Amino acid sequence: MKDRLEPRTRRDGPRLPWSKVLAAVLAGAALLLAACSGGREIIITDAMARPAPLEGGTGGAFLTIRNESGQTDRLRSATSSAAQTVELHETVDDHGVMRMVPQPDGWEVAPGGRLELKPGGKHIMLVGLVRPLAAGETIEITLNFEKAGAIRVQASVREIAK
Repeated sequence: MKDRLEPRTRRDGPRLPWSKVLAAVLAGAALLLAACSGGREIIITDAMARPAPLEGGTGGAFLTIRNESGQTDRLRSATSSAAQTVELHETVDDHGVMRMVPQPDGWEVAPGGRLELKPGGKHIMLVGLVRPLAAGETIEITLNFEKAGAIRVQASVREIAK
């Protein structure tokens, strides 16, 4: 009985210093957080689309992408139920003639950088609209990134100031 009441002073096996245990726990927590974040260091703002009056016609969508991660990512493609096809385009000046050029490889977004998709520049082209787009509506667009994966955004349909 007396033996049971005495505190244990000896442990089986080697004893780890608390600092090493704490460091291992913190490293594991950091890895878990990184895995759970799913690359959501990509922030999308100002998502909008222009009104488009014709079913089967085309429309344009614009937004800003901020990369708050520590690594370069790439917008590879986009999809939307509002159109049969969605393409990444850039408007360029070709000897005084403005042309829309498809960008099948998308665009890189550097760490800490931003990518602006805006009228007259880089943009999302909605081809073969399944219905007209009216001001006041919202459409969903899924942006597909190389590292961050698919990110869904709601784009408000509205007139864009010139």
